Parts: sequence; C-alpha cells; structure tokens
Amino acid sequence: MSDVVFSRRAVLGGMLGAGAIMLVGCGPGEASPSPSAGSGGGSYDVIVIGAGSAGMAAARELMDAGKKVIVLEARDRVGGRLWTDRTLMSIPHERGASLCHGGPDTETWAWAQKLGIEGRKFENKFSRYSPSTPWVGWDTPDFYAFPEGTPALAVPLPEPTAKDSALQYLERLGIAPTNYPLALLGIQVDTEQFAVYPASGVVDTLTACLTVSKTGVIEPDGYAGDYKLLAPYVDILNAVGEGVEVRLETPIETIDYSGSGVSVQAGSETFEADACVVTVPIGVLQKKSITFSPPLEDDRMAAIDAVKQTVAYKTILEFDHPVRPESFDMVNQHDEGPCQFWDESTGMPGYDGQLIVAWDTGDRARELLALPEKERFDAALAGVRKLAGDQGLDYVNASNYDWRDDEFALGAYATGERDQDTIYRPAKDTLFWAGAIKSSVASAHSSGLEAAQAVLVAS
Repeated sequence: MSDVVFSRRAVLGGMLGAGAIMLVGCGPGEASPSPSAGSGGGSYDVIVIGAGSAGMAAARELMDAGKKVIVLEARDRVGGRLWTDRTLMSIPHERGASLCHGGPDTETWAWAQKLGIEGRKFENKFSRYSPSTPWVGWDTPDFYAFPEGTPALAVPLPEPTAKDSALQYLERLGIAPTNYPLALLGIQVDTEQFAVYPASGVVDTLTACLTVSKTGVIEPDGYAGDYKLLAPYVDILNAVGEGVEVRLETPIETIDYSGSGVSVQAGSETFEADACVVTVPIGVLQKKSITFSPPLEDDRMAAIDAVKQTVAYKTILEFDHPVRPESFDMVNQHDEGPCQFWDESTGMPGYDGQLIVAWDTGDRARELLALPEKERFDAALAGVRKLAGDQGLDYVNASNYDWRDDEFALGAYATGERDQDTIYRPAKDTLFWAGAIKSSVASAHSSGLEAAQAVLVAS
C-alpha cells in the first residue's frame, strides 16, 4: 500500500497431546487425528516449519500441486501470532493479529468470501490531540493541518541522513512537536516514537501534510482499508489448511540441508524431504533457536539480525454494553498512552456487548507492558473512559499478551527496513523462506504462496 499517509495498521485451537498430528480444516476449532500420529518422523516431498499464516498457505499450495507435505509446529495450536482465544471472553477474541489490512485486495479476504464470512470496514476513524480538542476525521483536510501554522517548506523535502531520527529531522526543518499534524502523530501509534524512529519514515507523510495544507485536496492512495472479519480469524486459517497434515508440539532443533534434500530433527524424530519452507518468526531466527547445517550465510544472518520488531501493547476490554452511543471504528487520542482504540466486536452475530482494543507501540508500549497486568488493564480502561466520557465505566473481562515473552515468537512483528531479497533467498534450492519479516496476516499468506511456487519451480 502507499506510504503517502501514515501506516493504517491498527494493529493473533484446541489443546492436543504431545506430538499429536492433526488434519486442519475439519471445522472451526476441530481437528482429526492422522493414523500416522506418533510415527517418529517420516519422508515427505516438502516440510513446512511453522503453522502460521505463511506456513499454512505454503502447505496448502504445495498439497494442491500434488506434493506430500507436513507442517511442523512448535505450539499446541495452529496460527502462530494469529491466535483466536475462546476462553477469556463471551465471544472469541484475537490476542494477536486482529484486522484484515487491505480487505478485498488480499488473499485473506478471498478465503473469507469462500466461507461466507462478512467484513466490517473501518470507516469512522478519528483523532484528537486531547479530550479538550475536537475529534478530526482521517479523511478530512484538518487531519493533515499544522495546528500552529503550515511551515514554509518546499516540496520535495530535503533528504534526511541515515542517522537522523524523525525528531531530529523535524526539528531541523523547524517543526516543533506542538505543531505536528494529527496524521504525523499517527505514525507513532503504529511503530515507534519519533526520538528513535528513523527520519526516512516520516518524509512521505510530512509531504502529504504540506501538500494538503496548501491545496485542501487529499489524493487517493489506493489502499482498500482496514476490515474486521465477523468471525474468528482462525476459521480462515482452518479453511486454508483443509486436509493439511500438521504435527503440533514439535519444536525444531536442527535443519540439515544440501542440494539433495533436507533433514529436520525434532527431539528424537527425524523428518526427511526434498525441500523445506521455513516460516518461523524473525525473533526465533535472531535467537538462533534452530541450528542450520551448514550455517546460514553471513549476509543472510546479517540481514536477519538487522530486522527490528515493533513492541506492541494490545489490551482488549469487554463491556456488557456498547460504551459509546455514536459510531466509531478506530480513534487516536494523543495526550497519553495507550493512544489508539478500535471497536473489535460491532456486527458480531448475536453479541450485545462490546470489545474495545487499546493499542500502542514503542516506548509507550514498553512502559505499559512493564506494569502488572491489572495496571495494564487500568491504563486501557482510563483511555476508554475518556473516549466514552464516562468515568464510572468498568469492564467485565480483559485480555493482554506480551509477544516478546512468547518463546515461539520473541516479538510482535517486524518493522522498518528489511532486506527481503537476502533473507528470502533460497539456499541450495532446497531451503525456502516465508513469513518471518511480514507484519500482517495477508502479507504473510502471500509470502507463503510465493515460497510454495519457488519450491515447485525448483523441483
């Protein structure tokens, strides 16, 4: 999608016994044991490491092409950082990935259509500087306006240096934090605060703010929008993985690869194949939790280690009634964190309450995640109370998860510059890559399809 305006990310099963194999896609949340359960490894055409969006897309594509495929997953569920939790609230909620970014332009949407799952587009998006300032729609010129006056800057803007932070760059241009447009502030809600965020990441948005402030015209950027699917997200993954053989609770220890094939070791089990698709998160690759033999090339490891991850605070509060009489889909309140809130549940069949997500990233997220869980919930509640104008409001259920502490994720999602060509470069035409550095369900799915096609071309 276009980078003309700030990123629109709003920013993821049941338990089975150790080493169980399942066939995904037997119905929402259901699984059928395979007769080969506990068989101690085996030989396949392709092994896929990781049962997230990328891994399941790759496996399905390869299986449809006639390949014998197995997915090896360290967790006791499919999905990875797509995690539909059915335990804590009155309806299933998403502890990781929640929205379909790009809606109709994604493969995720195509699968939803096949299943008859409707989606609610986030149309009503607003921002304000503080509760004492008015709400401003994201689709209005005021969203791009400089509150203290448009600076006298010519477009194109000066190129920032590689070492410039966004804060340093904006200061050098003479733009004080008190004169940031709401569109510019929105970047910090999705990535990192400007003291450490790279200056290159604000140039396009700042250019748009200057242009709209002078012309009053917002140019379309071609982005289809953010959507909330009105069904558990894992239903999509189950459909993608229909009939795919998945071995859960099977963390990988070593991957031996050569021009003649791949051998994957998981505990006492050995899996052999002609090719392997690796889709584990970037944090797992950076920690070197899996040993590759031969070791991965120096340039690939340097590219992997250079990837940064967003620290994300996501708390979901459940209320027994809608907390705002007027409609909203997503809002930013920029006075303190958490800054972003979105409506997670309107339109869910048969549900009369409301789930609201409180979201923030960067240093604000680090501060919030350092709090005890109850205080994390309280911080989210304080923001919702301001949003609703009701200081007596209270929640009935709450959920929060820090993906940095998840041993099979070690982070929320990749951000910033990523050397995809180097990281995804096939090794010896037997080791292929997907997922890892993607930051949405849809983009991970697409990368899985691309990796599967690369396997088919090489085979």
